[in-house]
Amino acid sequence: MQRTRSAVSEIELDLGRYELRRQGRRVKLEKKPMELLIFLVRRREQLVSREDIVGKLWRSNLFVDTETNINNIVRKIRTALGDDSAKPRFLETVVGKGYRFVGPVRVIDPRYSPSDFGSGVARAFGTERTGELSERSSLAVLPLMLLGKASDDNGVCLGFADALVARLGNLSGVDALPTSAVLNISDKATPAEAASRLGVRFLVHGSIQISKGLWRLAIEMIDTQLQTVCFTRKRDLDLNNLSDLEDEIARQIAMALNRPLGPPMVQRSPRYSKDPMAYAEFIRGYKLSSSGNPATLDDAARHLSNAVTRDPAFSLAHAVLSVVCATRHFELDPASAWLEKAEFHCRRALELEPDLPEGHIANAFLLWGPSKNFQHIEAITELKRALTLQNNQPQAYNRLGTILAHIGLLEHARETYERARPFHPRKIVSHSVVQVYVWNQEYDLAREEIQAWGAESPGNKYPVYFAIQLALMTEDLREARALLDKAIQALPEEPLIISLEGLYYALNGLEGKAFDCLAMACASPKSFGHAHHSYYQIACILALLERREAAFEWLERSITSGYACWPLFLKDPYLKNLRELPKFEVLVSSLQAKYPDHLGLL
Repeated sequence: MQRTRSAVSEIELDLGRYELRRQGRRVKLEKKPMELLIFLVRRREQLVSREDIVGKLWRSNLFVDTETNINNIVRKIRTALGDDSAKPRFLETVVGKGYRFVGPVRVIDPRYSPSDFGSGVARAFGTERTGELSERSSLAVLPLMLLGKASDDNGVCLGFADALVARLGNLSGVDALPTSAVLNISDKATPAEAASRLGVRFLVHGSIQISKGLWRLAIEMIDTQLQTVCFTRKRDLDLNNLSDLEDEIARQIAMALNRPLGPPMVQRSPRYSKDPMAYAEFIRGYKLSSSGNPATLDDAARHLSNAVTRDPAFSLAHAVLSVVCATRHFELDPASAWLEKAEFHCRRALELEPDLPEGHIANAFLLWGPSKNFQHIEAITELKRALTLQNNQPQAYNRLGTILAHIGLLEHARETYERARPFHPRKIVSHSVVQVYVWNQEYDLAREEIQAWGAESPGNKYPVYFAIQLALMTEDLREARALLDKAIQALPEEPLIISLEGLYYALNGLEGKAFDCLAMACASPKSFGHAHHSYYQIACILALLERREAAFEWLERSITSGYACWPLFLKDPYLKNLRELPKFEVLVSSLQAKYPDHLGLL
C-alpha cells in the first residue's frame, strides 16, 4: 500500500499542459509516445491491442513499419516512466496481443476543452479535425545539379527547386522543408547523406544538362526509409514555359506520396529571376539573411539590392530585402532610411505578387515594430495569411510565436514554435521559445534552452539577456552579478543589459546606482525595437523602490510600446507592489479582453 501512495505522487499526466511529470519534474516525451501514453492511461487496466495502437497513431496510408515503431515508442514511454519491462510497475506487455497500463498515475484534466489546445491533445481525446492525419512524413527538394561544361543556368537550378517547394508547401500530411533549409547542403553529398542531414524521409533531386543549346532535365524522388525510387522523370526544358513543368512535377510528387495537390496559385510573375546575375546576387543575400547573424545584414542588403536593381520585377528579392531592412532597423539602427527601404520593397513585392507568402511576412515585420507602434493583431493576421498560402515558413512561425508571447498568449506561442519544428533541418524548436519558458516561469526548461542557444551562438546577445533575467527572477544574485559583468564588458551600451543591472541594484537596495542605470537605459537608442523590455524592467526597478505610481506609468509605457505579457505581470515578484493597486486589475482585464485566446489559433 505504501508503494502505491509513493507511485501516485511520482507520476503525473497533465493533459492541460500536455506534459508528463515524474517526482514533480517535467519529463521530455515526444509527440507519439505522449499520444500513446494518454491513450493507454484512458483505457487503464484494459488490454490495448497493437491493431488499436496502429489505428490510433497511424491513420495515414503512407507505409509505416508499425512493428518497429510501436516497439520504439513503448520503449520511450517506459524510459520516461522509469519502468522496467522485466518487472513492470506501469506498462505490461501482453505477448502477441498488445499492452495494458496498470500503474498508478495522477491525471490532471485540462481546464478548457481539448479543442482549445494543440493537435496533440486533440488527438489524444479523439477530437481532431476531420481529415487531419497523425502520421506525417517530411520531404526536401535539393537544387538541381548542372552537368557538363555549362556554367550558366539562368537561375533554374535553385529556382526550379524553390518553385517545387512553394507548390508542395501545403501538401496534406507531408512537411516540405523550405528552400533556406537546403542552401548549405554540399553538392557533393549523396542523396542519402543529404536526407540524413536534413532529417527527411523523401528527397527530390535531379540535374540539368545543357548540350548544343538544348536543356535536358532528369529528376527523381527517393524514399530513404525504404531505399526505393518513387518516381523518375526525364524531359526537355522550355525556359519560357517552366511554370507548367513545375506544376507537372509537383503533381507527380503528390501522386507518388498518395496525396492530393490543390490548384496552383495564380502568379503574375515567377518566383525567381531569369537574369542570372540578379539571381546570383539574390542567393548570396538570401543565404546571409538566413544566417540569423545581425552582423551580416548589411552584406545581405547589399546583395539583395543588387538583385532588384538588375531585375526590378523580382518580387521574392524585394520581399526578402524588405525583411532584412526591417530587421536592421528594429535591431541595430533606428535611422529612418532603413525603415523607408523596408516599406518600399514590401510594397513593391506585393504589387508584383499579391499572394507572395514572403511579401506578407515582410508586411508583418513592418506592422510589428516601433514605427507602427506594434500592431499585434494586424501582424498576426498577415502571418496567418502567409502560412495559409504556404505553411512551411519557419520565419513566419517564429515571428508569430514571438508576437503571441508578447501579448500573453503563452501556450499558443509555445504551440506555434512547436509547429515550426518539422521545417527545421534538425527538427528543433526555435530558441526564441525561451521567451515562453522565462515569462511562464518554467525555469528548468528556460535554463536548458539558454545553454543550448549560447553554445550554438556564442556572440548572440539574447541568450545572455535571458540568462541574466532568469538569474534575477530566481533571486540567484551571485549568478546574476557574474553574468552582468561579462555582459557589460561585451555590450557596454546595451539598454537591455543596463536596465537589468538597475534591477540587480534595486534588489540589493542600492537606490542611487539603480537610478543611474535607469537613466542610462532611457538615454540609449540601441535595441530600438526592444525598448519595451527596458521599460518593463524600469517598472520593476521603480516598484521595488516603492515608487508605485511611476512604476505603473512605466508598465503602461511598456504595454503601449509592444510588451503586454499580462500572465507575467500577475506572477512577477518584482511587481508585487503594483498588484495592490486597483487600476492594476483593470489594466490586466483590459489586456485579456484586447487579446483574447482565439487570436492564437492557427
